Amino acid sequence: MSATDGSDDEEYGEAEINHRGRLTIPKELRDELQLEAGTTFTVVRDGSDIRLVRQLPELETLSSGKSRDEWGDEAFRDAGEGTFGGR
Repeated sequence: MSATDGSDDEEYGEAEINHRGRLTIPKELRDELQLEAGTTFTVVRDGSDIRLVRQLPELETLSSGKSRDEWGDEAFRDAGEGTFGGR
């Protein structure tokens, strides 16, 4: 299958393990999936196949440092008007 036929099983050429055990993911696929240096994968054996499952980064909770009490009950009371223009 080609990389443009829209199926789940798309081929992107061949990859070869080098003498250090490293495998290079073809650039076209790295670009399409936005894979960058440092992306981590879980390696899964599926019979005689190997799957690389991308690990998603941990989500961080961002805060202004204020507690719920400091924000008060009306902090987002007008968010609809501010966001949707009073519709």
